[in-house]
Amino acid sequence: MTAEKMRFLQEMGQVVTRNFSGYSVGANGVVEGGFGKWEPVEDPTPMDELLLAMRLSGLDPGAFKFQQYEVTAANPLHGGKVDLKFGRQMAVKGPRYAGLHNVVLVARSPFVAAVEIANSLEPVE
Repeated sequence: MTAEKMRFLQEMGQVVTRNFSGYSVGANGVVEGGFGKWEPVEDPTPMDELLLAMRLSGLDPGAFKFQQYEVTAANPLHGGKVDLKFGRQMAVKGPRYAGLHNVVLVARSPFVAAVEIANSLEPVE
């Protein structure tokens, strides 16, 4: 993995860790905590319709970064056996936004996701 890719995965992993206490980004870009794991997806689901919806919502999609993850949960009391698979989730980071989105829901309703991002921008001080 290149140094640039590693920096990118570290940055995007921080979007996950700010929402889940006790989780950290490993050297390989995998985000892990006491009950689960977020593994970066190498072959992401295309999000072309989200990018178009973002433009229609007044956002510049080029100012945002996207990383998809496969998310699993495992109870340590069950020997670390995977109990739940949450499917693909996506970290989105922009100049005044950092959030998590379900890939299936974004693909189904890209305009809803774009409006949610636009309405969640942190105010400029």
